Amino acid sequence: MYTGESVAQADMVHSPDMAAKETTLNELGETLSYVVEHMATKDDIAALRTERKGDIATISTQIASIENKLKSIRRDLNDLAEKVGNIEGYGKEIDHALARIATIEKHLGIHKQVAVSACSAGTL
Repeated sequence: MYTGESVAQADMVHSPDMAAKETTLNELGETLSYVVEHMATKDDIAALRTERKGDIATISTQIASIENKLKSIRRDLNDLAEKVGNIEGYGKEIDHALARIATIEKHLGIHKQVAVSACSAGTL
């Protein structure tokens, strides 16, 4: 149906966003050609999907390895914490024994004798 517009006006596409610039059908065709040339095909997407599946499998293997190492480290730390706990208990027992020994030495006067012996040995 002919509306009386000129051929140049009929070839133009009007967009509300592009009120200042009118896009011709040729420009629109060039834009669509560019998009078609550069868009991904089904084969491109399938190849990318296959590649990413391999990447994901590799990453999953690496994560599993890291998790195993972390579990081993956690076991080692728990063992060390248990051993340190035992050492702390021995430390308290040793301190208690040293305090008792000091009391016995004080009662027997051994500290004075050792101190006197050390002083007299140094003066000889």
